[in-house]
Amino acid sequence: MNQNYPTLLSPAKIGSVELRNRTVMAAMGMSQSTNGFVNDAVMNHYAERAKGGVGMIVVEVTCVDAPLGLNTAKMLVIDDDKYIPGMTRLACAIHEEGAKAVLQISHTGRGARRKITGHQPVGPSAVAMPYSFMMGLSNEEPRELTIDEIHDIEEKYAQAALRAKKAGFDGVEIHSVGYYMGQQFLSSTANIRTDEYGGNPENRVRFHLNIIRRIRELCGDDFAIIVKFSAVEAGENAGITMEDGMYYAKRFQDVGVDALEVLAGTWKKEASAEDMPTSAAKPCQAVGLCQALKYGIYKMTGAPATIKMIGGGRAQNPEVAEKALSENMCEFIFIGHGLMADPHLVRKIAENKEREIQPCLGCDMCINSQLQDGMALCCSVNPVAGQGDNDYTIKPTEKSKKVVVVGGGIAGVEAARIAAMRGHQVDLYEKSDRIGGQFNLAIAPPNKDNFKPLLPWMEYQLEKNHVNVHLNTEVTEEQIIEINPDVVICATGLKPAKLPITGFERAVNAKNVLAGTKTGKNVVIIGGGSVGIETAELIAQEGDKNITIIEMTDTIALNMVNCTRTVVLGHLKADGVQFKVNSMCKEIKENTVVYIDKEGVEHEISADTVIVSVGDIPDTTLFEKLHGKVAELYNIGDSNGGGLIYKAMQEGYRVALKI
Repeated sequence: MNQNYPTLLSPAKIGSVELRNRTVMAAMGMSQSTNGFVNDAVMNHYAERAKGGVGMIVVEVTCVDAPLGLNTAKMLVIDDDKYIPGMTRLACAIHEEGAKAVLQISHTGRGARRKITGHQPVGPSAVAMPYSFMMGLSNEEPRELTIDEIHDIEEKYAQAALRAKKAGFDGVEIHSVGYYMGQQFLSSTANIRTDEYGGNPENRVRFHLNIIRRIRELCGDDFAIIVKFSAVEAGENAGITMEDGMYYAKRFQDVGVDALEVLAGTWKKEASAEDMPTSAAKPCQAVGLCQALKYGIYKMTGAPATIKMIGGGRAQNPEVAEKALSENMCEFIFIGHGLMADPHLVRKIAENKEREIQPCLGCDMCINSQLQDGMALCCSVNPVAGQGDNDYTIKPTEKSKKVVVVGGGIAGVEAARIAAMRGHQVDLYEKSDRIGGQFNLAIAPPNKDNFKPLLPWMEYQLEKNHVNVHLNTEVTEEQIIEINPDVVICATGLKPAKLPITGFERAVNAKNVLAGTKTGKNVVIIGGGSVGIETAELIAQEGDKNITIIEMTDTIALNMVNCTRTVVLGHLKADGVQFKVNSMCKEIKENTVVYIDKEGVEHEISADTVIVSVGDIPDTTLFEKLHGKVAELYNIGDSNGGGLIYKAMQEGYRVALKI
């Protein structure tokens, strides 16, 4: 065992359930069930993470009342005994790999969308869910639940817990975070009832207390009960104060809850200058809330809190996690996205192989793919997560081949890595002096701290898997034919295209600015996609800039993950950046730019520097030249029209499995 993290890797109990270490995999919905039932994709996903060494797995949000309580169309369900056999197989698969299994039980309440459920949502009060930029969702006004309906839902939670116990789970987690019913009852803005379920914190917590008491009655004292809740809400629609959170924590302790997984909530329509995207989030953000709840319980009871606290928030950094535990800030660490990115994160920590941990970028693609796109969860750096049956098997090759990969961007590196792992002889050629390709520019804008560890991880993977890396080497068709490889994988990226704009030659490419090219005071950016707005944010940091973005469509950065997009746009608004949507650049003059708005009216604005952030096209030159001259030839990544990190990873991974 890695001696650097003695507390993190030590066994500990939640109630009567003993974990092999103090790590808890946070529930993250995959949206991959078959009509609510456990299938091979669900089994493989959780079995892999149990195999990866985590102490306890909280299986994703599972509906206690379908269809009314569904979050996504392919959410897991446990509102009927017919789901028990599949849940039994899932619990057994987790236990076989040494982890404990807890099922998160939930009702989406006012957050449930009619297009998924077919019904008007319900909630504690007829108060519509406001828009939150963190989730990118709002919803219609719900129907207020009657007292009898509340009692019925309370019983549904308890019966769901009983089914989880019958299936072999070690406990349940009541989901009361985000836009789910549990948090709605606790919030004074979502719950404006004046009866026994509303009006003050004592009444607002009644829903939870009734559920918890009934679960104890049905499942006994040896069955763990965890509550995941927002200890405080922020923003214009905030309804839980820190004092409320402390009071709720104390009441949960009183009624016998074994542990609290602690988070915070935010209800803001727009991001402001102080908001940061997850790509810039600091490690263990929620640990301080655990301390606050402990303090609150102590002040109310005069004794130290006995309820266990599970803290985290980007807690895959073992040094920060160990510090939080050793200083008694919390008793357990929850890890969510880190385990999505690398299922074996905990095992690698225990085996002193931290350099091998695949880092989470904090890009929020996982959230976006589910909530905005309605797909299964996908991960930018994990090409297996959410794909097919989540099968992590990498079969050794029956015959080792000589493989040449041209291009050291994300797609090329992933292809080289997997091909080498399978036993092929791999040479990677990169024309620049570093690997990473376009990713080296993607980390240049502000607030990309959590992107940066991917580069040393890729470098180490190439070294570890004995890939022969040739930097500063631009190979030609003739050189490749002379090498005589069995397989060539082209990952040659993009090349700039010339736009039909008079004076286009006066413009500088956005990628040159991201690489360090200086700009003047008056800057016009042609193209308001993700590259355009991140370039604007970078140069706005210099101060004393007048920046205008001209975008042909009616939406800025439509191709960007919603949460990050909203944060960046909030920053640009604070910096005074001007947006001209539904507008087209007509001419670039020496000191001005001429554009046409949606009404067809021409405008001319000052421009010391004009930046173009549109027009790059796949560079297929080498791929086309090699057609018919190589036995196996593939084209992947940006040169195949990729454009996104997760697509590049997936293409590199999949093509290497074919060889």
